[in-house]
Amino acid sequence: MDNDTEAFVDRAAAVLGVRIDPGLRPAVVANFAHFVSLFERVEGFEPPESLDPPAVYRP
Repeated sequence: MDNDTEAFVDRAAAVLGVRIDPGLRPAVVANFAHFVSLFERVEGFEPPESLDPPAVYRP
């Protein structure tokens, strides 16, 4: 794992007051790294001009 990612997870847990079980920490760090990689894929994506948003949003 990247030391920066591990450090970020540790700092974020401390700020949020969340205790990460030492046995689960590698999975938490791996999941965070995965989320970052997904974000990097869509960051800066510009939808084409031809894309029309729906007239009414219904969740």
